[in-house]
Amino acid sequence: MASYAPLQMNDLDHQPEDGEDEILLPGKHITSKHRTMDPPSKWPAWAELGLQVIAVVCACALYNIASASVSGQRNVQGLRQPNQFPGIELVGDPQQKQKAPKLLFPSGIVRVNKALPDQVYTSGSHVILSNSDSMFFQWHLGRSKFTSCYIDSIVPTIEDGLAANKSYSSSGPITEIQIWNVTTPAEGMTSLSWNTRPQRIALMGTVAFLPEKEKIEQLGLEDGWQSQLATRFSCGKEASVVTVEVACDSCRIEFEQLFSVPPLAFDLMEIG
Repeated sequence: MASYAPLQMNDLDHQPEDGEDEILLPGKHITSKHRTMDPPSKWPAWAELGLQVIAVVCACALYNIASASVSGQRNVQGLRQPNQFPGIELVGDPQQKQKAPKLLFPSGIVRVNKALPDQVYTSGSHVILSNSDSMFFQWHLGRSKFTSCYIDSIVPTIEDGLAANKSYSSSGPITEIQIWNVTTPAEGMTSLSWNTRPQRIALMGTVAFLPEKEKIEQLGLEDGWQSQLATRFSCGKEASVVTVEVACDSCRIEFEQLFSVPPLAFDLMEIG
């Protein structure tokens, strides 16, 4: 390493020795032997910094341009709003209820027996139809959007009935079960006997005690009973009580009418 020599510029009488002027004279003292290393050039660092500044400026410019384009679309009033309930238009207005049949379970089911005219039976689920047994059914109807009603039998298929532990026994002509319009007991219909039973007014029609599929197949035949299907009657305009007698000639049907699915019952149908 080169060493520093003391400065003697104020000593006018001093005469430099041989070789000393080489150190003091600036034009002569820089040689390859004594020259120190030049500091590394700062241009690459300044270039890198400049590139970074340019990148930041470009990014800011792009952001401002994008923000300007988006700001013009911030008013979403004219945009198409997504449907929160896709497909609901296929269902229709929920306020408009569909006009489909509505099944009503009877409020009273009472048996009477002609062979035992004084025997009093109370309302229950056991239904027996025979030459000497009739069943009386009663419904208490309120006001409804449905304006037409009729009485029908609801019979499940054998498979559906067994799955629900429901079965029935039948014999004879079960396609001509009679539905009679009768008087309404003034004391209600919690118990009846043959002697106190409601009186018949008119035959409303007949029903077939068959599963729905078999009923449809039977409708294509011309046995005579198809023309006597249960007659529709007015209902739903105001509260009312409907009482009917279900009877048959030369047939026998026995089952339990329970309020459960699938229905095995004589029910009232409300339709539009």
